[in-house]
Amino acid sequence: MKRANIQTFLAVARLRSFRQSSDFLNTTQSNVSARIAALERDLGVMLFHRTPGSVQLTAAGRDLIPLAQDAIRSMEAFEAAAGAPRLESGTLRLALSETMVAVLLPEFMRAFSDRFPRAGVEITVESTTVQRQQLLDRTVDVAFLMGPVSEYLVSNVPLATLPLLWVVHPDHPIATRGRITLDDLKRHPIMTYARNSRPYAELSSALLAAGVERPRLFASNALHANLAMTRELMGIGTMPAVFADPFIACGDLRAVACDLALSDLEFTASYLTEGGTGLAEEASNLARDIALNLLEGEEATPTRSKKTIENKKNNGLDTITRS
Repeated sequence: MKRANIQTFLAVARLRSFRQSSDFLNTTQSNVSARIAALERDLGVMLFHRTPGSVQLTAAGRDLIPLAQDAIRSMEAFEAAAGAPRLESGTLRLALSETMVAVLLPEFMRAFSDRFPRAGVEITVESTTVQRQQLLDRTVDVAFLMGPVSEYLVSNVPLATLPLLWVVHPDHPIATRGRITLDDLKRHPIMTYARNSRPYAELSSALLAAGVERPRLFASNALHANLAMTRELMGIGTMPAVFADPFIACGDLRAVACDLALSDLEFTASYLTEGGTGLAEEASNLARDIALNLLEGEEATPTRSKKTIENKKNNGLDTITRS
């Protein structure tokens, strides 16, 4: 059974189009049709329902997706064991959120460079919504995002669970009380994630359920924008503890309790499980291991936070000028 036929099956299963699959595989549409026909003949089952303008998986086709993915991975492992060249050169196209830039990127880049000294990396920083589309469009190889991505051709490697904090400027009236009430949430602007994000949707629903109607939500897809607005006494901020801790430690922010709890953020390294994903898979597993080492057993202590500030400065991540 030919590897090219299995790869073509996975491409058509994802793109639901013989024409788009031929463009993706850099071949002709007739070749795609011939490969699928040959695979169906070899297996003795129909993999797709074909109608004008539509290609849909059959029940048998759906059942064979994970086995096809395993077959491609086994072939790649066989080649690697035989000494075939590994994906240690070329370029990894990486998309990640600003949160992952602050938490993971410097250590990941150091480890990735050590493991793959001939490989380059192209980095884009985008919202989770954009990253997800980039991944499915195959314009990036791996995305560090708020996941998981619920697509059957996407593998999701857990990276980190990050608690969210309520924070204010130390001079904000709420800081002296140390607690945000529901009345405060009605009266003060709330700096939060972008409108099309999961944290925004969950916060909006929680506020509505708590009886806070028409809250003033200042939404941004940039954590540093929320940080800047919070530090200018514009309102109440929400941000991951691992991001806020350094600024809390040096007195720029104050963490406060709230009558409304915030859900933790779940991040994954997500990549498409089609042929040729070896570098993306290894990068995702490497990111998982680094995240475990960085975050396992950490506590929000001034000692750790000061070290984090220094690391951010050294890596050019502390982009907000302190007032």
